[in-house]
This record gives sequence, C-alpha cells and structure tokens, in this order.
Amino acid sequence: MKKTKFQNNKESNTYKKLALPFQRRLYRTALILTKSSNLAETLVVETNIKARKLYHQQKLDKNFNIGVLLFQFLLKNFKSD
Repeated sequence: MKKTKFQNNKESNTYKKLALPFQRRLYRTALILTKSSNLAETLVVETNIKARKLYHQQKLDKNFNIGVLLFQFLLKNFKSD
C-alpha cells in the first residue's frame, strides 16, 4: 500500500521531533572527528538522511532510541569517508 502525502509528512514530523534534541551533540561530535565545520555539517546531514530513511522503512517501537541510531550512523559515515 502506497503512503499518502499526509502520512509521509506526519512521519517526517515525528522523525524531526525525535531527532532534534540530538542535532547539537551530533554536530559537536562530528566537528571533533573531522576538525572542519564544513565536513561536520556534511557528516550530520548524511547521518540524518540515513537515519530518516531507516526510521521510515521500519516499524520502530516506542522504546526505540533514535539517539543511539544517529551516533552509530555518524561514526559509520565518518569511518567510511
């Protein structure tokens, strides 16, 4: 079954609410790892894209910790570059 535009927006808003509290820490961690503000910003964007995609593809329960997922993706993206 194809999702409606409303469902996609609702899921996107839910992801944003869950991920927003971690964005500063993600950026600070990325900045420490890369030592470059431009690379840190790129790393955070790539991390959010991957995490959002996984979040939308899977049915995650209420106990799901998006912070763990975000930092795992951040480190994985950093190591792969």
